[in-house]
Amino acid sequence: MPDFESSSFDPVLLDLRDIHDYMVLVAAMNDYVAQLEHEADEEEKDARRNGEEGDPAQVAHNREWAARLNRLIDDIERQLDANSAARREIGGGL
Repeated sequence: MPDFESSSFDPVLLDLRDIHDYMVLVAAMNDYVAQLEHEADEEEKDARRNGEEGDPAQVAHNREWAARLNRLIDDIERQLDANSAARREIGGGL
């Protein structure tokens, strides 16, 4: 559970009723995940190829941010699924 007491920002609600808004947001997030993972992989490959340690802190940072983005995507999906289920229960359609 996030610590909202020490947060710099208040929680926000995104209106993702328009499928295109959802698609743009999640596609951008997935693209950034892929970029971060690729950069981490390349850093590790370059280091192995050169017999060096590379920059483990940068690799860890990229992997953590990719994981953070994946958690955000999962949270979006979970909330959308819960909203759809709640609408179905009250007979509100999809």
